[in-house]
Amino acid sequence: MDGEAYFDVVKDPSRPFIVHTTGIDIKVLGTAFNVKAYKMEPVIEATLIHGSIEVINKNRPGSPGVMLKPHEKLVYNKYPVTDQRDQRADIVVPESDAYSITIKPLNNNIADSDIVETAWVYNKLVFEDERFETLALKMERWYNIKISFENEKLKDYRISGSFVNETPEEAFKELQFLVPFRYSVKNNEVKITKNKNGKCCSISRKSVTKQIPGI
Repeated sequence: MDGEAYFDVVKDPSRPFIVHTTGIDIKVLGTAFNVKAYKMEPVIEATLIHGSIEVINKNRPGSPGVMLKPHEKLVYNKYPVTDQRDQRADIVVPESDAYSITIKPLNNNIADSDIVETAWVYNKLVFEDERFETLALKMERWYNIKISFENEKLKDYRISGSFVNETPEEAFKELQFLVPFRYSVKNNEVKITKNKNGKCCSISRKSVTKQIPGI
């Protein structure tokens, strides 16, 4: 698998369902879960909504599988990491080098349509404390456009919010309330540059938040 997909699998013990990715295999008997596994991205994510899944690390033959509980997300790192512990993580499976696995809890008190990892199934793009650069990658896939940054510092702004029915132009205009940037569009490509005055406008139409990097 290369990409992102949501699975809702009917239980059948005689025929286990297995999703193969470049780094992990995900085995299920009956469950609903989301898999994000793009070849060009450094991590693979498996998010369990209900049921149970077992994740096998293909790069560590013979190692035990990792069982996920409902409303947990497994993050598999394809490459070595300097700090394997995420402060928000509920459980960390320690690894000595590359291919580390982290399990993070999801919020049980929100609808599936508002969960960041599965909102896309309900035609909603949700982002929570995302770097602008990461959000831009999601917007590229969401709107089928190409986004480039001419200012590296803009990539580090962290943003939370959601898009439902916004056009690409509406989405960028809303983001301008949060981040001091300008943009230009040519054909299917969007170029992002920094505002000369470095200031954002106030926003009142929808609830969104940002974190400004130390620049």
